[in-house]
Parts: sequence; structure tokens; C-alpha cells
Amino acid sequence: MSRNFNLIIKNGTVVDGTGCAKRIADIGIQDDKITYIGSIDNLSDCRIIDAADCVVAPGFIDIHSHSDFFCLVSPESESKIHDGVTTEICGNCGISAFPLKGQLLENKRKGFRKFGLDINWATAEDFFKRANEATSSINRGFLVGHGNIRACVLGYEDREPDKNELAEMEKELRDAMESGAFGMSSGLIYPPGCYAKTVELIELCKIVKEYNGIYATHIRDEGDEIEAALSETINISKESGVNTQVSHIKTWGEKNWGKIDKIKKLLDDARSKGIDITCDRYPYIAAATVLDVILPGWVYEGGTAEEKKRLGDPLLRERIIKEMEHEGQSHEFWGTIMISSVYNKKNRSYEGKTIAEIAETLRVQPLEFVLDLLYEEDCRVSVIFFSMSEENLARILNWDFVMVGSDSSLRSLKGVLNYGKPHPRGYGTFSRVIRKYVNETSILSIEEAIYKMTGFPAQKLRLKDRGVLKEGYFADITIFDQETITEKATFTNPHNYSKGVKHVLVNGKLTIKDGKHEGVMNGEILKK
Repeated sequence: MSRNFNLIIKNGTVVDGTGCAKRIADIGIQDDKITYIGSIDNLSDCRIIDAADCVVAPGFIDIHSHSDFFCLVSPESESKIHDGVTTEICGNCGISAFPLKGQLLENKRKGFRKFGLDINWATAEDFFKRANEATSSINRGFLVGHGNIRACVLGYEDREPDKNELAEMEKELRDAMESGAFGMSSGLIYPPGCYAKTVELIELCKIVKEYNGIYATHIRDEGDEIEAALSETINISKESGVNTQVSHIKTWGEKNWGKIDKIKKLLDDARSKGIDITCDRYPYIAAATVLDVILPGWVYEGGTAEEKKRLGDPLLRERIIKEMEHEGQSHEFWGTIMISSVYNKKNRSYEGKTIAEIAETLRVQPLEFVLDLLYEEDCRVSVIFFSMSEENLARILNWDFVMVGSDSSLRSLKGVLNYGKPHPRGYGTFSRVIRKYVNETSILSIEEAIYKMTGFPAQKLRLKDRGVLKEGYFADITIFDQETITEKATFTNPHNYSKGVKHVLVNGKLTIKDGKHEGVMNGEILKK
């Protein structure tokens, strides 16, 4: 055949993102689109990538990311693109880059100042303008955080909105959706989202449904009360009709690992009744979040300043300790929590160590250490919880309604984003799925894994012309050596890029070439 191409990928094993069987084929690319898939013999005068012995797949879509602010700090997006990611969806767990008002805006300005980020926007429209003016090596879409919406209207108060306040929240949501958000997320264990009642979420999700958006939720409990929390989410989806995504589905804590069959049945029953509910999951048995998530909910009320006051009040501290006695004070419990990052230099030596280890060294009670550390750090302590079952993880990844998401922001080996001991999922999620769950344990076939990382999330998000290798679709393409692909990031040494991803194209431009970033910034801001 004779066609004009800018770039041809030859001899690759094409896994197209639909779940169909892999095949050997050539791919012709013109500008930002795939224009031909088949056999290309009459080679035009253009760049040719020989992909023999490599898998050619759609660029991976990270449906659960947190790069909302860091994407403006590090446009190269190195940890993501070296892992084969060409698109990420930010704004999950109720936390997003917009809207920002009042105390929330001041908190974000204070928190991101150390990264050199000037937060000069408040509305969704202003954020999208700022994001469009910035450069990026990958594509991004955004959800609006329910936590942001609530904080802008109600602050951090533990109460229900009145009629006017709910109308104001609905307006913020509509503004975000009309500006291009793909939907709304909630984080129902974090303030202020944890103060929301089910009816509030249903009313907001009805608006998300109007815009054909998705509702992605960090449910209210992933451990002792997981059945009730998941039932609440299913009810929200049923009553509002919204397209729902359960974030990082898991059973938290060894005593809850046995609930996996009940969770599966709840989801199967809901789906059999036509409720549009799916899930995502990262391929690790450790979670990462903020340390103060273990505190009683009333401690957060009023925001960080009020939380710190309560931590410093001897009587309230005693109340916290008494209420947390049921959490257990065992060495084993505190041994499952590792400090990931702190704000102040004087406490950096704690990073990479468990609370049990630190408390033993300091000869203090673990909970007393936790409360002291939170107070000193203005409640800004990130941690990793080792709380899940490998057997359950393998089963969850194999469920046909589960896709892959990192639950992590981008990171870098250079500059201000090379800090702390972050969860390795920010570097190695997608490589790890292929290395461990395709190559080593055969939990998934290569076709199933690629579908869960490309075509399935694209379908969920209703992404136009992405997520599948198909003529007329955007040329977001990841080429990797299936035999050697692996994550290099570990919990003790997380700042390492994945290996085995040879080439990555974003909107037709070769961005990773022979494993090295070319400095190409061809990513786009995607809008609903």
C-alpha cells in the first residue's frame, strides 16, 4: 500500500486495548492520529520504529491519579510516562485543584509554596485556563472534588447544608462540569467530605448524571464497616443514576480480609440490577494517605488550625487517646504504619521507618508519638499502611469490573518532587501489573491487563478516540518489552523509574525514545 505517514511502527505485537487477541501488525501515524493498522511494505520517507519482539499497546490511562497540582510543578511527568502512562485522571478522593476559596485556598497556597507553585486561581474555569497555558508531556483530565465544593461553601463544619448552601454547592459543581470536569469525586474518610450525609451526595450526583459524568468515590469505610459503606455507594448510584467508580477497592485490615466474597456479591448484585458501578485498584498491598486519618472525625472539624489546637489541649488529647483505645495499641498495629514524608527537616529521619520502630527508639507510647508528631508538623504527615492481603489483591485484579489506577501523583528523580519515601505506585503501577500479574503469576493475560489499563478506563470515562489502537484514534502508544518490563521503585527506595518501556508516543509525538525522555511536551488537557 502507499500512504503518507509521519511515523511507522513496524513488526510489533499489537495488543489493541479491546481485549482481543494480540497480533503482529504495523501502525502508520499521520500527525496526531493512527491512520493505518496492517502491513506496511512500501515505506514512506519517515521515521520508523522497529518494534520487533515488543508489545505495542495504547498508552496507559491512569484513571485514579492525584497530580492536580504537581502537573504544574513538573511538566515532564517523568514517573508516569516512564511507566507507560499517556493520560491520567486527577481530582480523586474528593480532593481537586478547584474550586479553591477561603480557608481551603489558603491551606493549598501554604502547602504548595515549598514547591514553587503560585496558586493564582480559584474557579474551575481559571484552573483550566492555567493548565492549558502550561506544558505537559502527557494528557490529563480532571474530576472536581466534593471535598473542595463542601469546603468552599461550608468550610470544615460538621453539619448538613441548608437549602441555600446546597444550591451554592450545586452551582459550584455545575461550574466545574461546564468548564470540562469529567465528574465528581468524594473522599468520605477525609474532612470535610466525611461530614456529608448520603442525601447530600445523591443530590449532587444527580447533577453529575445530567452531564453524563462519573462519580468516583473513596467510600466511607474500607475495613470494619465496608459492607455498609459499599451499600451506601450502591444506593447513591441507584438513586441518582450516576455512572459510579469505587476507588481503590480493598478490604482493609487482616480481620476484614475474609469479607472479600461479601464485597464481590454486593457489587455483582448491583451490576446485575443495571447499576453502573465499576472499581479501580493499584497492584500493591499497602495504602498511602495522611496520618491523621486514624483520628476520630471530630478532631478535624474546623480545619487544620482547629485540629492542631485540639492536639495541643491536654484534656482533648486524653479524649482522643481514650476513643482510640479500641484501635489497639499493639506493636503489630503500629508496625504496619510507615512514615512516608514530613514537612519539617528536623523530623526527616523518621521517613521510611514504622511508628513502632520510632516509638521503641524514643521509648515513648506510639500514640503519644503520633499526636506529638502531628502537632509539630501542622498535621502534614504522609504515611503508608501495610494492611492488605496479597491473595485478595490478586482476586480483585481479576474481577472483570476492575481496572488499574495508581492512586498517586507524579514524582521525579530531580528537583522538588524528589522528596520523602513515597509509595512506589507513583513510579511503578503499570509496569508491576505486567511483570507480576501477567508474566509471573498469570493472574491476567496480556490482553486482559492492557484492556484494564487502556480501553476499559477510556470506555468508563467516555474518552473520545482514545484508549484503543484503532484507525482514526489519537496516537497515544506505549511500546514495551514484555519480558523485561518491571517496576524499580520499592518502599525503601521509591525514587526509581520503571524499566522496559522502550518508546512512548503522546498525540503522535515520540516522547520516550529508547527509554529516555525526549523533552517533548505534546500532552493535552482533556475535557468532558
